[in-house]
Amino acid sequence: MAFDKKSIRAVIFDYGNTLVEFSRNQVVVCDAALADALEKHFGKPDFDRLSAIRDRNRLAPYSGDPPLYRENDLVEITTAMIQELYGLDPSPEQLADILRSRFEVFVRIVRAEPEVYDLLDRLAARYRLGLLSNYPDGDAIRESLAKTGLDRYFEAVVVSADVHLVKPHPVTFLTILDELRVRADQAVLVGDNWLADVQGGKRAGLHVVLMRQWETPESLPRKPGDYEPDAAIGKLVELETLLL
Repeated sequence: MAFDKKSIRAVIFDYGNTLVEFSRNQVVVCDAALADALEKHFGKPDFDRLSAIRDRNRLAPYSGDPPLYRENDLVEITTAMIQELYGLDPSPEQLADILRSRFEVFVRIVRAEPEVYDLLDRLAARYRLGLLSNYPDGDAIRESLAKTGLDRYFEAVVVSADVHLVKPHPVTFLTILDELRVRADQAVLVGDNWLADVQGGKRAGLHVVLMRQWETPESLPRKPGDYEPDAAIGKLVELETLLL
């Protein structure tokens, strides 16, 4: 392990597939709910095409040479999805209803295991805790945190939608560090995504712990010269041996 826990003042968590599961299982449920909302307004969609569009959107922020790491705009990508599937422009009312359905299913399906609360209780007694998540809807993340009760642990919550950029862009890390009032070398980032969390965190100067419990839907390959994490864990409770 490349860091001394005595020098650490803050622990920053990713959300999906780190604190809570949001793997392919949850993606399928969200896609099905979106398909139902689309069918209500436009007719039954081709589910395979819908899933392909959703997968493409998830990877879009990382595309380009070099990538801009621009977070998706939900109105833009949902409008484009409807145009691609149906050749139609949605009305403002139709668009609002579909976005509401997306929000509601996300909040409904996200849940945290009891051991997560126990761990955060112990960590919060020693460290400042923050949450840094890539997701195009900051309100959905915050509502989910409130519903699960996880919000009470975090002194700062930054979502990519807030800053219009996704990890690994350095602005995301600078923002959460500023809100927690710590230097990069005083913080540990815990996350599951090789590019967003490991490469982004290490480039920004943070210590990084890679979470391997669940499959990451937007997984991107390793590249020659990539940074390695300071540690890797299979379950969140393994943080106890690193930080407590």
